[in-house]
Amino acid sequence: MSTWVTKQFGDNMEKVEMSIPTIEKPNQLLLKVKAASVNLIDTVMRKGYGRQLCSAVKNLRNCSMDSTILLPFIGGRDCSGVVEQTGGNVKKFKKYDEVIAVVDPFSSGTHAEFVVVNESNCVLKPTNISYIDGAAFPYTACTAWSALVSVARINPYNAASQRVLIHGGAGGIGTTAIQMLKAWNISKVVVTCSNDCFNMIQELGAIPIDYKSPRVLEKLISEGPFDVVLDCVQSELAGWSSKVMGLWRNSVHVSLLSPLLSDTDRYGIPFGIASAAVKYFLRVTLPTIRRGQWYSYAFFAPYPECMQQISEFLKDGKMKPVIDQIFEYDELPIAYEKVLKKKGRGKTIINLSES
Repeated sequence: MSTWVTKQFGDNMEKVEMSIPTIEKPNQLLLKVKAASVNLIDTVMRKGYGRQLCSAVKNLRNCSMDSTILLPFIGGRDCSGVVEQTGGNVKKFKKYDEVIAVVDPFSSGTHAEFVVVNESNCVLKPTNISYIDGAAFPYTACTAWSALVSVARINPYNAASQRVLIHGGAGGIGTTAIQMLKAWNISKVVVTCSNDCFNMIQELGAIPIDYKSPRVLEKLISEGPFDVVLDCVQSELAGWSSKVMGLWRNSVHVSLLSPLLSDTDRYGIPFGIASAAVKYFLRVTLPTIRRGQWYSYAFFAPYPECMQQISEFLKDGKMKPVIDQIFEYDELPIAYEKVLKKKGRGKTIINLSES
């Protein structure tokens, strides 16, 4: 099969021929990839981001001590495709089923013609959407789910009373989070973004605020108080959370920008974890705790419940992908460079249907 690989962290990507991966566990599926998304995590992991912690976890899984276990690196955390083969314990899917899938951070990715995934990380692709549309949501939805559901405890039953602020809401995770919240009938979603994104954000049902405006804090306060603040980008606005969050409402500021991976890369695992912990406790100040506000990080992880929910929303038309640009498979390195610039308005998708 054809695969895009990075043989050494930081090297240029190469398109090579490799053996089709084999099913190693009875709960796995072999998929022929039809479309996949490119996310910022792919572009930085290709350069070695998170290598210390990811290699430790993967070695622990495999009971090995291989310093090169992450190489060659194959990016891609989600895809849509067709089932080619099933493991012996797979019950929900059969050969030729069309599915959408998400892949954990410690496994080979979807930027290849074939990929092996766990059954629990797949759902049937709704018949009313294309492969391109199906590949736009799994990674961003699971990341948003981690922050909004697992950490902030928002759900369809309490969303109507919640107000959410999203910093950097014009990208893939932000636009997905907006649509998930609106599908749950959220009380209010406010998004900080550049003014050229206002129309898109308003069409999704959120209230946009120009993050460059000199009156941005005043505007945020007038739209609040917020029960949840979600950071999708590094911004000085995050430092103002205590001023826009509710008092004694169990309000939470959730950041997707944990220093854990970068610090373990820099200092090694023991000292890196200690460094990340110190930064966390410096952020969680006593005055904030006294106001009934708290701070937490959230990380991408596959969530079967999220995948099922997204499939239902896509089928019912409650969520529609916001796609910034589609590249052909041979253009994957160009797509990586585009995503690395962090100027996207929605998702970047790779089309493998003709590969």
